[in-house]
Amino acid sequence: MSRAAGGSERPVERFKPTTGAFAGWAGIVLAVATIGYVVLDQHTRSGLRLALGAMFCGVLVWVTQLRPRVTAYPRHLRMHGSVRDVLVPYLAINDVVMGQMLSVRVGTKRYVCVGIGRSIGYEMRQRVRSRGQGGGAIGGNQSYQFAGRAETTEVREPASSYAAFVLDRINDLVAAARSEAGREAPGQTVPPVRRRLAVPEVVALVVTGTAFVVSLLV
Repeated sequence: MSRAAGGSERPVERFKPTTGAFAGWAGIVLAVATIGYVVLDQHTRSGLRLALGAMFCGVLVWVTQLRPRVTAYPRHLRMHGSVRDVLVPYLAINDVVMGQMLSVRVGTKRYVCVGIGRSIGYEMRQRVRSRGQGGGAIGGNQSYQFAGRAETTEVREPASSYAAFVLDRINDLVAAARSEAGREAPGQTVPPVRRRLAVPEVVALVVTGTAFVVSLLV
C-alpha cells in the first residue's frame, strides 16, 4: 500500500479558507459564550436546552463555515467539505477553475470546495477594470486546463490575490506530479478519486442535534 493510500503522507501546503472565516469564528465565539453563560448562571431546564442548542449550532457553524478548505499532499489534493472529503490525485486532474469557489475537473465530473474562491466584489472590480481597458470578460472564472497528460497550461493569471496564488500552486503541483510520473513510469494508470467521510464531524452533529431535540421533548 502506498503512503497516499495509507493516509500517512504529510501535507506540503495547507491553503487557508478565503470565505466564511469571520462569520464562522464569530459563530463559534457566540456559541462558547452562550454555553459559558449557562454553566455559570442558568442551572435550569431552559438553560440546558439553550446550552445544547448552542453546542449544535457551534458544530453546524464549524462544518459549514470553517471546515471547507483544501490541503495539498505530495500525490493528491484533499478537498475538505462539510462532512465529506474528496482526495483527487494530481494525475487525474484535467483542469482547475477559480471562481467564487475552487473547482477541479476529473473527466466529466467536477469537485468543488466552497472554502476557497474569489469574493463577488473582487470579480466585479476585475470586470470593471477589464471593460475600462477594452478587454474581454477577464473578471470571470480563471482556469488551468491540462490536455491529457501534457504539462502545458493556459497563461497564468497575475498573482493579485490569495485565490490566484492557490490556483498557481495547484497548477505547479499537478505539473510536477505529471513530470515525475512521466520519468518514473510512462503510461501508468491514473489513480482513482477517493472519498472519505468526516467521521468526527458527523458524530458531533448527530450527538448534539439528537441531544438538543430530546431536551425539547422532555
